[in-house]
Amino acid sequence: MAPRKKPTLLAQGKPRTLGGSTRPWRVRLYAPAPGGTKYQVMFRAPAGEDEPWKRVLRRASSEAEARQIFAQAEAALDTEQALPVGADVRTSRTIRMLGEEYLRDSIARGKHPRTMEQRASRLNAHIVPTIGDVPVTKWRVEHSRKVMEKGGKTVFSTRGREDLRGQLAAMRKLAWRLGWLDRSIDPLDGLEIARANVLHGATMHYVDPRLRPETRQVRAMAAAADYLCGPEGTDPQMTRLPLFGTKIRVAGFGGLRLGEQNALRAIDVFFDRGYVHVNGSWTTPRGQDPFRGPVKNHTVHEVPLPRSLMEGELLPRVKELLSLPATASLQQVTNAQEFERQRRANLAARQPDKNLTWWNFPVPPEDEQWLFVDTFTGVPVKPEWHNDRWHRVREWVDENDPENAWPRTIVYRNLRHHAATKWFHDELGEPWEVVAQYLGDMLTTVLNHYVRAGEDALRDSISKLAYL
Repeated sequence: MAPRKKPTLLAQGKPRTLGGSTRPWRVRLYAPAPGGTKYQVMFRAPAGEDEPWKRVLRRASSEAEARQIFAQAEAALDTEQALPVGADVRTSRTIRMLGEEYLRDSIARGKHPRTMEQRASRLNAHIVPTIGDVPVTKWRVEHSRKVMEKGGKTVFSTRGREDLRGQLAAMRKLAWRLGWLDRSIDPLDGLEIARANVLHGATMHYVDPRLRPETRQVRAMAAAADYLCGPEGTDPQMTRLPLFGTKIRVAGFGGLRLGEQNALRAIDVFFDRGYVHVNGSWTTPRGQDPFRGPVKNHTVHEVPLPRSLMEGELLPRVKELLSLPATASLQQVTNAQEFERQRRANLAARQPDKNLTWWNFPVPPEDEQWLFVDTFTGVPVKPEWHNDRWHRVREWVDENDPENAWPRTIVYRNLRHHAATKWFHDELGEPWEVVAQYLGDMLTTVLNHYVRAGEDALRDSISKLAYL
């Protein structure tokens, strides 16, 4: 019987003594044996703690794939990273599993619960049902196109489609980082989204001036909320939010997000300095208890408010929360606030977490000194309830103050747009850098939302042509 021929050695790596070996060993790549079709890559890998390394054999159907496994093994041994896994493991790593890793990675990065809900929703609604069983190693652009086609049937906005593609890009990046997908393969290469019409000089995120309410409209809505939700109100569903009008003014003249408005407490108002300290957000995740979490982008900032709003509306509420008499002086209020801040700071200093301070020291929601509450629950109102009351106020203004009627196309969050443009920039004359600080946003975000290149020149040309 003729001796069996050995496979041909195509490549070998550096000599190594890893794994307790007394003799050097190398990563080796062999051509298929006579009559065979599989290339072979031989190396050693850890078998367990304090155990000698075991020999590992990886097979490949082509020389290109085999050389790729060979290169991965060499790189992994050089950098002490995970070695290439077998075909069975690679096949089990599907897009569904990658999506689960993506959500876990997002949680580890401290993403906001609302952001997590949106990512999980896109994953469960569009990505997993379409390509969930595809192995990550075989993920290609045709799979990504299928996801976008499915999403296009229910996601009609350009922004929504961009978010879906952005999530695919984030998952691709994670697959590269985990080593589940070779970096030479780009499953989004050539995946384009139909471009939307963009106003000349504006970005995709530009807020149309028609969606920025006028100051008179903001005042009218706040006044209507004072009437409907105040002591003279007759609807018990409205009077559950007694300071709804004040809340509208805080949003319209301070630019706070809804979660930031709901999270305001007595200790967050600095009457002696004329601003509120925006340091948290009231979060209501699905299926979980609401809680006071960090402010968006983890950017704590101060927002100046009109003196009439600070001392005329917020001051009486703060006196009530601090159990001070209505006749208490401003200095007495300031002293009581500072005492509470220092008390919380002292408690935070005793905690192992050194990131805790007076503004983020955890307090049970029912024991917090909320400025704006639902009197039925004693905690900030749910967004759904808030929006329902908002629409009731809008309908009342439509009927009783038609000159200042609030357009249906302008939603509550657009009060922030009024604060940025009509109030901070136009009325107070603040530069966009300062406006960005007041909003707790990056300057580029604010410019993209509110500034259009050439707008001033267009306005000048229109003025000149009016006399020709």
